[in-house]
Amino acid sequence: MMTSVCFAEANKTYIIVNGAYRGRVLLNFYQEDKPCLTAPLLREWGVRHKFVDKMRFSSNLCVMPDALEKFDILHFYDPIAQLVTLVIPDDIFTNMENGVATSRWNNGVTALFVDYHINYAHYAGEKYQDAERRNSLYADITTGFNIGPWRLRYEPIYQKDTWGDPTWHTERAVAFRSIERLRSSLSIGDSNTSSSLFDSVKYRGFSLSSDDRMLPDGLRTFSPWIRGYARSNAKVTVRQMGEVIYQTFVSPGTFILKDVYPPAPDGDIDITIQESDGTESTRKIPYSAMPNLAHIGQWKYDFTVGKYQNYFGVEQQEPLFQQISLSYGLPSDTTIYAGILHSDMYRSTVIGVGKSFGAWGAISVDNSFAEAEDPRIKGKDRGNMARVRYAKAFPSLESALSVLYQYYPKQHYRTFNETVAQQNIYSWDWEDGVFVGDFDIEKKFRLEMSYNQYITDSSSLYVTVSREAMRGAHNKGETSFELGYNDSWGDLDISVYAEYTNYSYSKAESQIGISLSLALDAINLPRMKLNYDRTQVKDSTDSRRIGVSGTLLDDYSLSYDLSTSKDRKYGDSEDYSADYQYNAGDLRVGYSKGEDYRQQTAEITGSAVLHSHGLTLGQSLGETIAIVSLPGKPGVGVDNQYGTTTDWRGNAIVSTLTPYRVNRLSLNRYDLPDMDDDTLLEIEVVPTAGAIMFSHFKTNPKSN
Repeated sequence: MMTSVCFAEANKTYIIVNGAYRGRVLLNFYQEDKPCLTAPLLREWGVRHKFVDKMRFSSNLCVMPDALEKFDILHFYDPIAQLVTLVIPDDIFTNMENGVATSRWNNGVTALFVDYHINYAHYAGEKYQDAERRNSLYADITTGFNIGPWRLRYEPIYQKDTWGDPTWHTERAVAFRSIERLRSSLSIGDSNTSSSLFDSVKYRGFSLSSDDRMLPDGLRTFSPWIRGYARSNAKVTVRQMGEVIYQTFVSPGTFILKDVYPPAPDGDIDITIQESDGTESTRKIPYSAMPNLAHIGQWKYDFTVGKYQNYFGVEQQEPLFQQISLSYGLPSDTTIYAGILHSDMYRSTVIGVGKSFGAWGAISVDNSFAEAEDPRIKGKDRGNMARVRYAKAFPSLESALSVLYQYYPKQHYRTFNETVAQQNIYSWDWEDGVFVGDFDIEKKFRLEMSYNQYITDSSSLYVTVSREAMRGAHNKGETSFELGYNDSWGDLDISVYAEYTNYSYSKAESQIGISLSLALDAINLPRMKLNYDRTQVKDSTDSRRIGVSGTLLDDYSLSYDLSTSKDRKYGDSEDYSADYQYNAGDLRVGYSKGEDYRQQTAEITGSAVLHSHGLTLGQSLGETIAIVSLPGKPGVGVDNQYGTTTDWRGNAIVSTLTPYRVNRLSLNRYDLPDMDDDTLLEIEVVPTAGAIMFSHFKTNPKSN
């Protein structure tokens, strides 16, 4: 019986599991033809956790041969091809990605970078005749330094508008790192608290919290299925609240993304499909997940100590506070969770329970109690909030439903943000030491619901409804409704929407709109689209826009958009813009004019990364990036980054990677016709969050 073995030299080995390629892994061999298969690798390749837990392993952590035989797992090794093939029975196998073994996680290289976003505008016309200045400038420049597992980020912002003094302020200054053993992230500096139990607040301080991105996919909250249709080899970018959270490339035809895990439990998802000719289409998916659910025996936690921070331009108190939340998974897919938020002016507790019903979705129920200092009554506001959340993804129907209901059985419930805001005292609201101003309207309940349905490969429907009721006979509350439909009929893309909002103290507003985009290939105008938008508002305000857009140059790097608009309220206007995407960034210029204004704009974005192999310029960066290096080979395309080729040194930047998962960086074979067919043009990397990976490609010239 094998208990301890001596490893032969480790080899980079190709892996195929149940007929699917699973990349290259550095494997140890305890004999020339006997690979060491570890528990994390078996989980990563699809063996269900509960079966791996029943297997026996050697002191070197290799699975015992009799354990593989017991579960009918077959494996074969081809030393010439350096290929391991595994056949795993269906009853112990899951097609869901199980995550990546921690031994493959990589903190990347030491590097310094600058990521910039600068826009400038010049104004003229009657509308701006009384302005202090006729121009504006905005600069957001993020600098970063990576060393080992630590990531340091500093983000200053400069802003000069047509009115007021120019200002500098620090948007973010933070150091963070992952702690693999705890499956958590440590942050010191500026950040935002989690919104899983309490409303998110901006703060400066210390935080240690679970990071679900480090977990196997089977232990994470559900991933929304994102379905679409691409006309060509296209780049698909997924954003949540403006931040890129996922990016991949798809082949022509229908695609489904099943491994996108939004970091925020609530927040619409925007999907942009950029075709190889540069044209783009965007759609929105409402998203809400059960943020507190944990699998059996799993802890999730969040601990924060810091000082409340106001957003720039807001003058309020900035109290110290502490916040902690805990969730623990019980049997029968049940989770209990609780949280405490405490400061000198505010105290709140939450306790709740959640349960997953499998095919019937997941639900959570909790109750919050809050006590807040209120200088207006020289006492305390106290109240409760009962909350029910429900979320369900229907993969077979390719749809998702989420519902949130909040009820306030007692008046005077306050969030932390509301408490900070009500500390401001204005002299005109007081007479002889008595508050005579208006008190806040007390909430009664709030209901939110969103539903998204994919109908065909290229069409989808979404519905969102919200209703907020306030206490008091004369307050009617607020109701909003939105319905949208997107589809493609051959060369025609269509989007239709309707919105309705009924406000508490003002007239209801409603509008309907339609957008049409027609490709003009049929009349020999390739890479050009005719666009038409029309919006009708309840008060008969009507706006129409017609124009053309498209791409130019052989590499489609130059795009343009020309349009003219008619609006009954704002008059006629014209808008022209051009966008040039290049290796070192993106440049956009525009010109607009209307009845009483003219405006010229320019915007430039890009990045520069300084590393041990020199300085590399690139497009705007995401959180986790890579530098591709092919020494002495300029102008080679990088499949992972649209519009990017290697620079004069042979380096290029890939601006968005997915942390803790396998990312395959690959070069365009057609740009290397003189290379041997055995040249490796793909490298796998598994970065930690915020890492800067460096991937060195070696090419072998063809022999005569």
